[in-house]
Amino acid sequence: MAFEEEFFSETGFCRLEIDPEDWDDHGCADGPRVGRRLVLDGVNAVRVTFRCDAPENAQCFVIVNTVTDRNRDHLDAFRLEGMPGSRVHVLACALPADVILSYQFAIVDSGGIDPRTSMDRGEWLRLSQAAHPDCSNVRSLINGRGNVASLFVGPDASVVWPSESRRYLQMRAAREEDIGVRINTRNTRRERERPRSIVVHDGECPARRTLILFDGEMWRANGVGWLTWRYPGLRVVTIDAGDLRARQEELTEAGRVEELVRDICAEVGAGPVALAGQSFGGLAVLEAACLGSLPVESFLAQSPSLWWGGDERGRGEGTLMTELRRGQRQLGDGLTVSCQVGERERAMLPVTRHCTALLERSGSLVSFESYPGGHDVAWWREGLVRMLDRWCA
Repeated sequence: MAFEEEFFSETGFCRLEIDPEDWDDHGCADGPRVGRRLVLDGVNAVRVTFRCDAPENAQCFVIVNTVTDRNRDHLDAFRLEGMPGSRVHVLACALPADVILSYQFAIVDSGGIDPRTSMDRGEWLRLSQAAHPDCSNVRSLINGRGNVASLFVGPDASVVWPSESRRYLQMRAAREEDIGVRINTRNTRRERERPRSIVVHDGECPARRTLILFDGEMWRANGVGWLTWRYPGLRVVTIDAGDLRARQEELTEAGRVEELVRDICAEVGAGPVALAGQSFGGLAVLEAACLGSLPVESFLAQSPSLWWGGDERGRGEGTLMTELRRGQRQLGDGLTVSCQVGERERAMLPVTRHCTALLERSGSLVSFESYPGGHDVAWWREGLVRMLDRWCA
C-alpha cells in the first residue's frame, strides 16, 4: 500500500517532509511532537514528529502498531532521518487526529534491516522483539507480545486507562488469588497440561459482578486490577493463555473454552458474568456466545480472529462465519454481545461488521464499534472500559 496523501483514509499514515524546526530540541520529555492540523483524503489529521536517540551511523525505524507490520514491504517509509554529527533521528508524518496507538523504535546498524524481514514473519518478529519504547514518552503499555511500547493519543482522542506502573497501589486489586491449580484439577485433560495461572482480582467491596478475561498475562501486566477500583464490586478473573501455540489450540476449540469458562463460573462467579477476549480470545468469546449454555450474560469480542479456519491467516472469513451465514450457529436469547475492531485492521473490519449483522438475526442485543487504531492493546483497554461503563451502570 502506498503512503501518499490520497491513500490516507486506507493507511492512516503519511510520511511528510521534515521542517527545520523538527530538528530542534523541543524539550523531548513528552513524546512525539504534535503540530498543525491537516485534512488528508477527507480525514482529519495532525502532523506528528517522532524523535529517537541513537548512534549517528545507526538506522532507526518507528514501528507503528499494525500500520508498519502490515506494510513490511514499505519499511523505508518508517525510517527516521539522522542529523549529521549527532544522535538525533527524526521522522515527520501525518496520523489521524483521533488515533490511539502504540509504537516502538527499532534500531539497527548502518547495514539496515535484513531484506528477508519484508517477507519472513519470523525475521519480522525478531526485529519487533528487539524494539524498545520511546524513552521521552511517559505514556506506555505492555503490548500483545509482552513488550513495553509507548502510547500515542491524538488530540481528538482521550484515554482513561492509566499509564502508571503496576507498582502503583491503584493498579493492583486489594486482593489477588491464583486459583489455577483448583480450576485445572476440575478437568483431567487440563490437569495433564501445562500449569497455568488463573487470578481472581477483588476490590475492597464484596464482589457483585464478575468479568472474565482471556490473555491474563497481558492484562495483569497492564494493571487490570485498576478496574476493581473504578468499578466497586467488580471481580476480575484473568486466564493465562501461554505461548502462541497453546493459545491458538485452546481458544479456537469451542468445547475447551466452554469447559474452562463454566468451571471458573462455578468456582468464583459472583453475580452477573461478562466474558471478554481479543484476537483468538475474541473468537473464543463469540464461540462461547453461540453455545448459549454458559452462565454469562455479556460478551465482548475485540479484534476477533474470524479468519480462523479459512484460506488465509488474518484475512477473509473462517469457520464460524461460514456456519453463521448458513444458519448453523446463532446466539442464545437475552444476551448482550459487543464486537469491536480497529479501523486500521483493514482486512478484518468488514468481516467483523458482517459478523455483527449475522449475529443481529437473533433475539439478543448486538452492537458494533470501530476504534481509531489497529490490532492494539492501546484501544482494547479503552474499548473494555466503554463496555464496562455500560454494563456496570
